[in-house]
Amino acid sequence: MRGHLWGGLFATDAAPPLPPDLSPLTARSLAVFVLRYRAGTLRYDELIVGTPARHGRRAGLYVHWIWVDDERSLRGGRRIWGVPKHLAEFRWEGPRVRVTDGQGLVAALRLSAKGPSFPRLPLPMTGFGTLDGARTVFTARFTARPGAASVRVEEWPARLPALRHAGARPGFRAASFTMALPAPTLHLAPPAG
Repeated sequence: MRGHLWGGLFATDAAPPLPPDLSPLTARSLAVFVLRYRAGTLRYDELIVGTPARHGRRAGLYVHWIWVDDERSLRGGRRIWGVPKHLAEFRWEGPRVRVTDGQGLVAALRLSAKGPSFPRLPLPMTGFGTLDGARTVFTARFTARPGAASVRVEEWPARLPALRHAGARPGFRAASFTMALPAPTLHLAPPAG
């Protein structure tokens, strides 16, 4: 798959709890990513909200919420990788994207580059989900031209954890990425609390 990614870390006082087999990598922060898959098996937009976390020695992103505008992506995300995908509408106006679902606003973001991109690099991209009581661990083969970005939240609903700042600290982009996502490995997850 090919496309573009913007993302960043946002401070919050109300980070959602992690499952007991994961530990946070950052204190009270959320990672927010916007991806536009423009070529490949599927073409769709995606918004991810998660917590940078560790599973054993493996660092990655635990996905709390994820919205997509493609039914096939939704089914694959739930059935293969164990991530909680939901359908949404993505409306783009220049550098702004507004994401809504059946409950209303999910987020409105403004995304822009800050300076030039670096040469193409391989970048590790690991995620964690839950499938039939097991922890899924998936690592994408991902290359891109990374660079700094401004990722600003213009609207954010009360149903998501409140953010302390409108701007990501830091914000980044991955221009013209290529990604392949093999099937996840499954690990027994201990029961919650």
